[in-house]
Amino acid sequence: MKQQTRVKEPSIIIKPLGRFGGLDKLHLTLIVLVALLLVLLLVVSYGKPILVLPSNNTTSTGNFSTVHTQAQIKTLAERILASYAGLNSSLSLIPFISNVSSMQVSYVPQSRQWYVQLTAKNIANSVAFSIAFAINDTNTSRVTPLIQTVIPSQILNNSVVSTGVVSLGGKYTCVNPKPTQVYWFVDPYAVGSVGSLVNASEIRQMYGGSVNLTLKMFVGTDTQRIGSQVGLFDALYLSKYALCASQQSGFGSFASKLNSVYSGAYVSQNTLAMIANESGLNYTQLNSCIGTSSPLLNSQALLAQYYNITSTPVAVVDCHYLALPQTVHEALCYANPSLC
Repeated sequence: MKQQTRVKEPSIIIKPLGRFGGLDKLHLTLIVLVALLLVLLLVVSYGKPILVLPSNNTTSTGNFSTVHTQAQIKTLAERILASYAGLNSSLSLIPFISNVSSMQVSYVPQSRQWYVQLTAKNIANSVAFSIAFAINDTNTSRVTPLIQTVIPSQILNNSVVSTGVVSLGGKYTCVNPKPTQVYWFVDPYAVGSVGSLVNASEIRQMYGGSVNLTLKMFVGTDTQRIGSQVGLFDALYLSKYALCASQQSGFGSFASKLNSVYSGAYVSQNTLAMIANESGLNYTQLNSCIGTSSPLLNSQALLAQYYNITSTPVAVVDCHYLALPQTVHEALCYANPSLC
Protein backbone atom coordinates (compact mmCIF):
# COMPACT_ATOMS: atom_id res chain seq x y z
CA MET A 1 0.00 0.00 0.00
CA LYS A 2 1.37 3.37 -1.14
CA GLN A 3 2.20 5.95 1.42
CA GLN A 4 0.19 9.15 0.86
CA THR A 5 2.24 12.26 0.30
CA ARG A 6 1.40 15.03 2.65
CA VAL A 7 0.53 18.28 0.93
CA LYS A 8 2.19 21.26 2.49
CA GLU A 9 -0.36 23.92 3.21
CA PRO A 10 0.51 27.47 2.08
CA SER A 11 1.88 29.74 4.70
CA ILE A 12 0.18 32.99 5.41
CA ILE A 13 2.67 35.72 6.12
CA ILE A 14 1.18 38.37 8.28
CA LYS A 15 3.02 41.74 8.29
CA PRO A 16 2.25 44.25 10.93
CA LEU A 17 0.32 47.31 9.67
CA GLY A 18 2.44 50.35 9.32
CA ARG A 19 1.53 53.91 10.10
CA PHE A 20 -0.10 54.25 6.64
CA GLY A 21 -2.37 51.24 6.91
CA GLY A 22 -0.19 48.90 4.89
CA LEU A 23 0.19 51.18 1.81
CA ASP A 24 3.64 51.20 0.28
CA LYS A 25 5.46 54.35 -0.83
CA LEU A 26 4.51 53.96 -4.49
CA HIS A 27 0.80 53.92 -3.71
CA LEU A 28 1.19 56.84 -1.34
CA THR A 29 2.92 58.85 -4.04
CA LEU A 30 0.15 58.10 -6.53
CA ILE A 31 -2.54 59.12 -4.05
CA VAL A 32 -0.77 62.40 -3.29
CA LEU A 33 -0.37 63.08 -7.03
CA VAL A 34 -4.06 62.45 -7.72
CA ALA A 35 -5.00 64.73 -4.82
CA LEU A 36 -2.80 67.53 -6.17
CA LEU A 37 -4.33 67.18 -9.64
CA LEU A 38 -7.82 67.42 -8.19
CA VAL A 39 -6.91 70.56 -6.28
CA LEU A 40 -5.36 72.09 -9.40
CA LEU A 41 -8.47 71.26 -11.40
CA LEU A 42 -10.67 72.96 -8.84
CA VAL A 43 -8.47 76.07 -8.83
CA VAL A 44 -8.43 76.34 -12.62
CA SER A 45 -12.18 75.79 -12.85
CA TYR A 46 -12.88 78.37 -10.19
CA GLY A 47 -10.52 81.04 -11.50
CA LYS A 48 -11.18 80.64 -15.20
CA PRO A 49 -12.66 83.80 -16.81
CA ILE A 50 -16.34 83.36 -17.57
CA LEU A 51 -17.46 84.64 -20.96
CA VAL A 52 -20.48 86.91 -20.71
CA LEU A 53 -23.01 85.33 -23.01
CA PRO A 54 -25.11 85.51 -25.05
CA SER A 55 -25.53 89.27 -25.59
CA ASN A 56 -23.01 92.08 -25.93
CA ASN A 57 -25.55 94.52 -24.60
CA THR A 58 -26.61 93.00 -21.30
CA THR A 59 -25.30 93.48 -17.76
CA SER A 60 -26.86 90.27 -16.45
CA THR A 61 -26.27 86.62 -17.31
CA GLY A 62 -28.71 85.18 -14.83
CA ASN A 63 -25.91 84.12 -12.48
CA PHE A 64 -24.31 87.50 -11.87
CA SER A 65 -24.56 91.14 -12.91
CA THR A 66 -21.96 93.56 -14.23
CA VAL A 67 -21.80 97.34 -14.27
CA HIS A 68 -20.66 97.41 -17.90
CA THR A 69 -21.49 95.33 -20.94
CA GLN A 70 -19.10 93.47 -23.21
CA ALA A 71 -19.72 96.06 -25.94
CA GLN A 72 -18.81 98.93 -23.60
CA ILE A 73 -15.62 97.20 -22.49
CA LYS A 74 -14.64 96.47 -26.07
CA THR A 75 -15.09 100.15 -26.99
CA LEU A 76 -12.99 101.16 -23.98
CA ALA A 77 -10.31 98.62 -24.94
CA GLU A 78 -10.13 100.13 -28.45
CA ARG A 79 -9.54 103.55 -26.84
CA ILE A 80 -6.86 102.14 -24.53
CA LEU A 81 -5.05 100.62 -27.50
CA ALA A 82 -5.18 103.91 -29.44
CA SER A 83 -3.78 105.79 -26.44
CA TYR A 84 -0.50 103.89 -26.69
CA ALA A 85 0.36 106.15 -29.64
CA GLY A 86 1.30 108.88 -27.15
CA LEU A 87 4.00 106.80 -25.44
CA ASN A 88 7.60 107.65 -26.19
CA SER A 89 8.67 104.06 -26.78
CA SER A 90 8.24 101.15 -29.17
CA LEU A 91 4.85 100.55 -27.53
CA SER A 92 3.58 103.55 -29.53
CA LEU A 93 3.24 101.10 -32.45
CA ILE A 94 0.56 99.09 -30.63
CA PRO A 95 -2.42 101.03 -32.10
CA PHE A 96 -1.25 100.19 -35.63
CA ILE A 97 -0.40 96.52 -35.16
CA SER A 98 -3.36 95.44 -33.01
CA ASN A 99 -5.89 93.07 -34.53
CA VAL A 100 -9.08 94.25 -32.81
CA SER A 101 -11.14 91.69 -34.72
CA SER A 102 -9.38 89.01 -32.64
CA MET A 103 -10.36 90.68 -29.35
CA GLN A 104 -11.85 88.41 -26.68
CA VAL A 105 -13.61 89.98 -23.71
CA SER A 106 -14.30 87.87 -20.61
CA TYR A 107 -15.53 88.58 -17.10
CA VAL A 108 -14.15 87.19 -13.84
CA PRO A 109 -16.88 87.59 -11.20
CA GLN A 110 -14.54 86.68 -8.34
CA SER A 111 -12.39 89.78 -8.90
CA ARG A 112 -15.06 91.87 -10.68
CA GLN A 113 -12.68 92.45 -13.57
CA TRP A 114 -12.95 92.26 -17.32
CA TYR A 115 -10.22 90.34 -19.08
CA VAL A 116 -9.29 91.59 -22.58
CA GLN A 117 -6.97 89.69 -24.91
CA LEU A 118 -6.09 90.15 -28.57
CA THR A 119 -3.27 89.49 -30.99
CA ALA A 120 -0.86 91.90 -32.63
CA LYS A 121 1.61 91.45 -35.46
CA ASN A 122 5.00 93.09 -35.71
CA ILE A 123 5.23 95.24 -38.85
CA ALA A 124 8.87 94.41 -39.50
CA ASN A 125 8.81 90.61 -39.27
CA SER A 126 5.11 89.67 -39.02
CA VAL A 127 5.69 87.84 -35.74
CA ALA A 128 2.40 87.55 -33.84
CA PHE A 129 2.17 88.13 -30.10
CA SER A 130 -0.53 88.73 -27.49
CA ILE A 131 -1.73 91.90 -25.77
CA ALA A 132 -3.80 91.58 -22.62
CA PHE A 133 -5.04 93.71 -19.76
CA ALA A 134 -7.66 93.65 -17.03
CA ILE A 135 -10.26 96.40 -16.54
CA ASN A 136 -12.03 96.93 -13.25
CA ASP A 137 -15.80 96.69 -13.77
CA THR A 138 -16.80 99.33 -11.20
CA ASN A 139 -13.91 101.71 -11.96
CA THR A 140 -12.85 101.35 -15.57
CA SER A 141 -9.99 103.81 -15.12
CA ARG A 142 -8.21 101.03 -13.26
CA VAL A 143 -6.46 99.10 -16.01
CA THR A 144 -3.84 96.46 -15.27
CA PRO A 145 -1.46 95.23 -17.99
CA LEU A 146 -1.09 91.44 -18.06
CA ILE A 147 1.46 90.87 -20.83
CA GLN A 148 2.89 94.25 -21.83
CA THR A 149 4.32 96.27 -18.96
CA VAL A 150 2.85 99.74 -19.42
CA ILE A 151 -0.61 101.27 -19.65
CA PRO A 152 -1.04 104.84 -21.03
CA SER A 153 -1.47 107.39 -18.24
CA GLN A 154 -4.27 109.09 -20.18
CA ILE A 155 -7.01 107.35 -22.16
CA LEU A 156 -7.76 109.40 -25.28
CA ASN A 157 -10.96 109.60 -27.31
CA ASN A 158 -9.19 108.00 -30.28
CA SER A 159 -9.90 104.34 -30.92
CA VAL A 160 -8.43 101.48 -32.94
CA VAL A 161 -11.09 100.49 -35.47
CA SER A 162 -9.12 98.10 -37.66
CA THR A 163 -5.60 96.77 -38.08
CA GLY A 164 -3.41 99.77 -38.84
CA VAL A 165 -6.26 102.28 -38.52
CA VAL A 166 -7.00 104.67 -35.64
CA SER A 167 -10.18 106.74 -35.60
CA LEU A 168 -9.50 110.28 -34.35
CA GLY A 169 -11.99 111.36 -31.70
CA GLY A 170 -13.72 114.66 -32.41
CA LYS A 171 -12.48 114.76 -36.02
CA TYR A 172 -14.72 114.26 -39.03
CA THR A 173 -14.35 112.91 -42.53
CA CYS A 174 -13.47 115.37 -45.26
CA VAL A 175 -16.26 117.48 -46.75
CA ASN A 176 -15.41 116.36 -50.29
CA PRO A 177 -15.26 112.54 -50.34
CA LYS A 178 -13.50 112.28 -53.71
CA PRO A 179 -10.65 112.05 -54.23
CA THR A 180 -9.80 110.57 -50.83
CA GLN A 181 -7.48 112.94 -48.99
CA VAL A 182 -4.21 111.83 -47.39
CA TYR A 183 -2.21 114.31 -45.30
CA TRP A 184 1.35 112.98 -45.03
CA PHE A 185 2.95 114.65 -41.99
CA VAL A 186 6.74 114.67 -41.97
CA ASP A 187 9.46 116.15 -39.81
CA PRO A 188 12.21 115.42 -42.37
CA TYR A 189 14.94 114.95 -39.77
CA ALA A 190 12.87 112.49 -37.70
CA VAL A 191 13.83 108.83 -38.00
CA GLY A 192 12.13 107.21 -40.98
CA SER A 193 10.69 110.42 -42.41
CA VAL A 194 12.93 110.77 -45.47
CA GLY A 195 12.37 107.11 -46.29
CA SER A 196 8.61 107.64 -45.98
CA LEU A 197 8.73 110.13 -48.86
CA VAL A 198 9.38 107.16 -51.14
CA ASN A 199 6.29 105.48 -49.67
CA ALA A 200 4.26 108.63 -50.32
CA SER A 201 5.32 108.66 -53.97
CA GLU A 202 4.37 104.98 -54.32
CA ILE A 203 0.92 105.64 -52.83
CA ARG A 204 0.34 108.37 -55.42
CA GLN A 205 1.32 106.08 -58.28
CA MET A 206 -0.76 103.17 -56.97
CA TYR A 207 -4.05 105.03 -56.56
CA GLY A 208 -3.65 107.72 -59.21
CA GLY A 209 -6.39 110.34 -59.23
CA SER A 210 -8.50 108.43 -56.68
CA VAL A 211 -6.25 109.67 -53.86
CA ASN A 212 -4.96 113.19 -53.27
CA LEU A 213 -1.82 112.85 -51.16
CA THR A 214 -0.24 116.09 -49.95
CA LEU A 215 2.90 116.52 -47.87
CA LYS A 216 2.49 118.44 -44.62
CA MET A 217 5.82 119.51 -43.13
CA PHE A 218 6.08 119.37 -39.37
CA VAL A 219 8.87 121.24 -37.58
CA GLY A 220 9.35 118.88 -34.67
CA THR A 221 12.10 118.30 -32.15
CA ASP A 222 14.42 116.66 -34.71
CA THR A 223 14.44 119.63 -37.10
CA GLN A 224 14.82 121.92 -34.08
CA ARG A 225 17.82 119.84 -32.97
CA ILE A 226 19.47 120.33 -36.36
CA GLY A 227 18.49 124.00 -36.20
CA SER A 228 20.36 124.39 -32.92
CA GLN A 229 23.50 123.23 -34.75
CA VAL A 230 23.32 125.07 -38.08
CA GLY A 231 20.53 127.60 -37.53
CA LEU A 232 16.81 127.00 -38.01
CA PHE A 233 16.72 128.89 -41.32
CA ASP A 234 19.19 126.47 -42.91
CA ALA A 235 17.63 123.43 -41.20
CA LEU A 236 14.26 124.27 -42.79
CA TYR A 237 15.63 123.92 -46.32
CA LEU A 238 15.09 120.15 -46.21
CA SER A 239 11.41 120.76 -45.40
CA LYS A 240 11.08 123.37 -48.14
CA TYR A 241 12.75 121.28 -50.84
CA ALA A 242 10.71 118.17 -49.99
CA LEU A 243 7.46 120.15 -49.90
CA CYS A 244 8.09 121.93 -53.21
CA ALA A 245 9.44 118.83 -54.95
CA SER A 246 6.21 117.01 -54.01
CA GLN A 247 4.33 119.43 -56.26
CA GLN A 248 6.18 118.24 -59.37
CA SER A 249 6.09 115.01 -61.37
CA GLY A 250 9.73 114.29 -60.58
CA PHE A 251 8.97 113.91 -56.86
CA GLY A 252 9.42 110.13 -56.92
CA SER A 253 12.95 110.46 -58.29
CA PHE A 254 13.75 113.25 -55.81
CA ALA A 255 12.53 111.17 -52.86
CA SER A 256 14.51 108.11 -53.97
CA LYS A 257 17.77 110.01 -54.53
CA LEU A 258 17.40 111.92 -51.27
CA ASN A 259 16.80 108.67 -49.38
CA SER A 260 19.92 107.10 -50.91
CA VAL A 261 22.23 109.86 -49.62
CA TYR A 262 20.49 110.74 -46.36
CA SER A 263 22.38 109.67 -43.23
CA GLY A 264 20.37 111.39 -40.50
CA ALA A 265 22.66 114.41 -40.44
CA TYR A 266 22.18 117.94 -41.79
CA VAL A 267 21.57 118.13 -45.55
CA SER A 268 22.99 121.31 -47.09
CA GLN A 269 21.17 123.46 -49.61
CA ASN A 270 23.83 122.65 -52.23
CA THR A 271 23.20 118.93 -51.81
CA LEU A 272 19.45 119.44 -52.09
CA ALA A 273 19.87 121.56 -55.21
CA MET A 274 22.04 118.87 -56.80
CA ILE A 275 19.44 116.17 -56.04
CA ALA A 276 16.67 118.37 -57.45
CA ASN A 277 18.69 118.92 -60.64
CA GLU A 278 19.41 115.20 -61.05
CA SER A 279 15.70 114.45 -60.56
CA GLY A 280 14.73 116.67 -63.47
CA LEU A 281 12.69 119.13 -61.43
CA ASN A 282 11.68 122.47 -62.93
CA TYR A 283 14.18 124.70 -61.15
CA THR A 284 12.33 127.97 -61.80
CA GLN A 285 9.13 126.54 -60.33
CA LEU A 286 11.08 124.98 -57.46
CA ASN A 287 12.81 128.23 -56.50
CA SER A 288 9.55 130.18 -56.67
CA CYS A 289 7.89 127.66 -54.36
CA ILE A 290 10.80 127.65 -51.88
CA GLY A 291 10.83 131.46 -51.74
CA THR A 292 7.14 131.63 -50.82
CA SER A 293 6.88 128.47 -48.69
CA SER A 294 7.07 130.02 -45.19
CA PRO A 295 3.33 130.89 -44.93
CA LEU A 296 2.48 127.39 -46.17
CA LEU A 297 4.75 125.81 -43.55
CA ASN A 298 3.04 127.89 -40.86
CA SER A 299 -0.44 126.76 -41.96
CA GLN A 300 0.71 123.14 -42.02
CA ALA A 301 2.05 123.53 -38.47
CA LEU A 302 -1.45 124.60 -37.39
CA LEU A 303 -2.93 121.57 -39.17
CA ALA A 304 -0.50 119.30 -37.31
CA GLN A 305 -1.59 120.92 -34.06
CA TYR A 306 -5.25 120.34 -34.94
CA TYR A 307 -4.61 116.61 -35.41
CA ASN A 308 -2.37 116.44 -32.31
CA ILE A 309 0.60 115.26 -34.36
CA THR A 310 3.60 114.94 -32.05
CA SER A 311 5.82 112.53 -34.00
CA THR A 312 6.31 111.65 -37.65
CA PRO A 313 6.09 110.15 -40.20
CA VAL A 314 2.36 109.64 -39.90
CA ALA A 315 -0.64 110.04 -42.22
CA VAL A 316 -4.19 111.29 -41.73
CA VAL A 317 -6.61 109.64 -44.14
CA ASP A 318 -9.96 111.20 -45.08
CA CYS A 319 -9.47 113.86 -42.35
CA HIS A 320 -10.48 111.29 -39.72
CA TYR A 321 -8.18 108.24 -39.61
CA LEU A 322 -4.60 108.03 -38.43
CA ALA A 323 -2.14 105.57 -40.00
CA LEU A 324 1.55 104.84 -40.29
CA PRO A 325 3.18 104.95 -43.73
CA GLN A 326 3.16 101.11 -43.60
CA THR A 327 -0.60 100.97 -42.91
CA VAL A 328 -1.93 103.73 -45.18
CA HIS A 329 -3.31 101.08 -47.56
CA GLU A 330 -5.41 99.63 -44.74
CA ALA A 331 -6.66 103.09 -43.76
CA LEU A 332 -7.59 103.93 -47.35
CA CYS A 333 -9.51 100.66 -47.68
CA TYR A 334 -11.30 101.31 -44.40
CA ALA A 335 -12.20 104.92 -45.28
CA ASN A 336 -13.13 104.14 -48.90
CA PRO A 337 -13.74 100.42 -49.60
CA SER A 338 -14.12 101.15 -53.32
CA LEU A 339 -10.35 101.68 -53.48
CA CYS A 340 -9.69 98.03 -52.65
